[in-house]
Amino acid sequence: MPRRSPALLALAGLALTLTACGARVDSSLRTEAANQQLGRGGGGGSSGSGTGSGTTGGSGTTGVATTGSGTTTGSGSGTTSGSGRGTTTGSGSGTTSGAGAGTSSGSTTGAPAPAGGNGGATDKGVTATSITVGNVADKSGPVPGLFAGAFVGTAAYFNMVNSQGGVYGRKINIDFGDSQLTCPANKSATQARVDKVFAFVGNFSLNDDCGAQVLAQHLNVPNVSNALGPNTAALKSTYSTAPLGNGWRTGPLDYYKKTYGSAWQHIGAIYAGVGTGPNVWANTKKAIEHSGGKVVHDESYGATDTDFTAAVIRMNSAGVKLIYINTTDGATTARFVNAVKQQRYTWPIIFGATAYAQAFLAQSGNNAEGVYNDQQFAMFFNPDEAANIPTVAAFQKWMKLTDGNQPVDIFAAYGWTSAMLFVDALKKAGPKATRASLFTALKTYTSYDAGGMFATADPAQKKPAVCWILTKVQGGKFVRVSPSPAKGFYCAGASYFPPVG
Repeated sequence: MPRRSPALLALAGLALTLTACGARVDSSLRTEAANQQLGRGGGGGSSGSGTGSGTTGGSGTTGVATTGSGTTTGSGSGTTSGSGRGTTTGSGSGTTSGAGAGTSSGSTTGAPAPAGGNGGATDKGVTATSITVGNVADKSGPVPGLFAGAFVGTAAYFNMVNSQGGVYGRKINIDFGDSQLTCPANKSATQARVDKVFAFVGNFSLNDDCGAQVLAQHLNVPNVSNALGPNTAALKSTYSTAPLGNGWRTGPLDYYKKTYGSAWQHIGAIYAGVGTGPNVWANTKKAIEHSGGKVVHDESYGATDTDFTAAVIRMNSAGVKLIYINTTDGATTARFVNAVKQQRYTWPIIFGATAYAQAFLAQSGNNAEGVYNDQQFAMFFNPDEAANIPTVAAFQKWMKLTDGNQPVDIFAAYGWTSAMLFVDALKKAGPKATRASLFTALKTYTSYDAGGMFATADPAQKKPAVCWILTKVQGGKFVRVSPSPAKGFYCAGASYFPPVG
């Protein structure tokens, strides 16, 4: 299963929530799932007032011309000041418009129209002045706003590009479909757009394999999105900035073995008991054993498990001396850490990317101090990271301009990097781009790091990244431990187990 951290791994925890509750989610479970949300339901634009019943009217997005369908209600009208300024309307029809006028200082993301013209309507969803892409994400449903950030992150990157004139004279618009956390809605939203849009970009849905049934019949339509389902990931039309892999990265495991010595022979863990959780943990456990480690106690948790005191006591009885966990969401991670510290155990606590979330810091408080986290993406919500990585700085800036109410989380980062890969390939495809020429361009991306946002992966050949960074909670915030200085990824000796073919 995937190496992709809080996204797919935390989805195992979300799957527990939805499995236990069906269409109804009680307040405590809704709160738990909300910690991994990218959106907050309705929400308005950066400034302005009014209401709109359409999905995109509710998101308050600025700059990108967007159409969509759905049931989310939220504020929308008003203008947003600053670079990339546009007008957002919430008329109740689910349509958002914005010219995206303005400039972005120091960036050269856009591409001017050629002197000889761009060929006009070269393919589906393409005119002389615009390109329309589809985006399908879980926004409403049992956990409102769950993956709204995938849309906002995608829109944020296109806002930046459009503010610079677009790509070869064309602005990029999004036709958004709310997949509502159900299989039928995902399939319907995908079907409604597959014959109209140039490509799908930044999709993020728990049921994307349902939409894959449609995409499998339309392999001429590019899907530049981070897949969750194995069927979606396997499609030759899918290109992900964080491809799936059946195993786990070995670099961090080898590092912990050298750092913690005999403690690496006494590992404890919890993992989500349904969905992808058991398979992800089984693969991780094999990789740990391959590194020379030993798990002496591991146990699954369910949707209603919020107190891990008993699990921690059982770990102590089993002789646990170190914790390594990678199949939790932010809230579960925090609850587990709190239980360890309340029992006054001093084990090193390490997470495989799932601790890097603002909710984790908020819910674990002082108990988070000293917690380690290995991850394959830059610290995208840290201001100090933005000071060292221009792409992170642009991401933070345009997320705020696009929707200041939207949390800056991993799902938004997936949307941003998917949009970046799409635009990079679109420019390479040339001014008279077609779906076929876009595919030709996408096939050249065998090494891609999204401007330093992610560890280098191979979207063209669907090979996951192997490099990583190590972070630690110090003084109430995440700081880089390795590599230093604060940019780039640690790649020495990094590999994957089992090896990716």
